[in-house]
Amino acid sequence: MITSIDTPPPVPVKRPALVWIISIFYFISAGWTVLSFLLIFTGAIPLNDAQKEYFQAQSIIDYGSTILIGTANLLGAVLFLLLKKPAYYLFTTAFGVGILLTVYQIFTKDWLGAIGRPGLIGAAIGWGLSIAVIVYAKRLINRNILR
Repeated sequence: MITSIDTPPPVPVKRPALVWIISIFYFISAGWTVLSFLLIFTGAIPLNDAQKEYFQAQSIIDYGSTILIGTANLLGAVLFLLLKKPAYYLFTTAFGVGILLTVYQIFTKDWLGAIGRPGLIGAAIGWGLSIAVIVYAKRLINRNILR
């Protein structure tokens, strides 16, 4: 890399511990999601009638959106660990698409009936964590840690 006398070389940035924690959390979440779908589709987890109806009503667009969200979050976690700015945009996009998909699912697929109260609480916690990660990533951009 060629630098001029006026431009100092970039200063290496120490990776904050919270970046490790968030990335590992996303890696585990992705694995857990894949395992959950595998257990559901193989019949290893019994489903109630509302859950069966919900999964039978899913289309290729529903599954494609879910894969898109998961892929964006997983790639975001990798880029976050590498302290790359696009992680912020991937996390934000995944969150936005996830919210839109959830609203669609509520009105067309009885999402609330399928997940029940504990599932809704879990989803709300997940949304809160996603917002916190997005805000933290934005702070890291503003502090020039994510580049």
